[in-house]
Amino acid sequence: MQTQSTYFEDIIDESVEMQPLHPAIFDDYLEEGWRLLGHSIVRHNFSVCRGKMCRTIPLRIRLDGFQFSKSQRKMLRKVSKMNIRYGPIKLTQAKSQLFILHASNRFEERRPESITSFLNLNSHREPVTGMEFFISGPGGIPQACSFIHIGEESVSGTYCFYNPVESGHSFGSYTMLLEIEKAIDLGKKYYYHGYVYDVPSQFDYKMNFYNLEAMDWKTGEWLNRERLPLRRWADLIGPTEQQAPPAQDGQGK
Repeated sequence: MQTQSTYFEDIIDESVEMQPLHPAIFDDYLEEGWRLLGHSIVRHNFSVCRGKMCRTIPLRIRLDGFQFSKSQRKMLRKVSKMNIRYGPIKLTQAKSQLFILHASNRFEERRPESITSFLNLNSHREPVTGMEFFISGPGGIPQACSFIHIGEESVSGTYCFYNPVESGHSFGSYTMLLEIEKAIDLGKKYYYHGYVYDVPSQFDYKMNFYNLEAMDWKTGEWLNRERLPLRRWADLIGPTEQQAPPAQDGQGK
């Protein structure tokens, strides 16, 4: 207990109420490690992973000169053949039902009851313009939804959920590539895609990108981070840790 107290003596756990922001101010929030969560804008430098306290590491991708990897280009070609609609965020009954399916499969503890835990009815305009990618299957049946918010120089990947039956399609990764592609098309400088932990976790796939940068909580600087190719994070931890349920922090990707 003493070790944890010493390790987290510089704890950051802050929240402000969701409100309309100028796009440039929204950029400032993102640059300082904030992200959107339901009716709040939050940031914290700690979390719980497999029952243990750990650090969070905010990530972003520098879009100037960015290139997709060969496998990512192949994935984009595949997803381009799907039925994709891009437009303002709109919460509907069909999307709410899809979220419930997703949550029942993804969250083993602290399971959210509705999509409003991550988005709200004003998410299309607060804190800045919010847009969505809606992927549907035959008959218009929803398969995946991905949401972004657009700053003056940045795009924030806000949340994503999908039909767990279709998990083989890697919709979380697909939609992240769509978001990056859109951010480039809009001429933005950065794409913010959440954070990872300072221990191996299910979020490590977020480091499988070129032009990756990570924020240093102590200095506020964004430093270059080497791309980490996809790996089985579970292979990097002991069998005891694997038995513990993975922590959920609200990142839907």
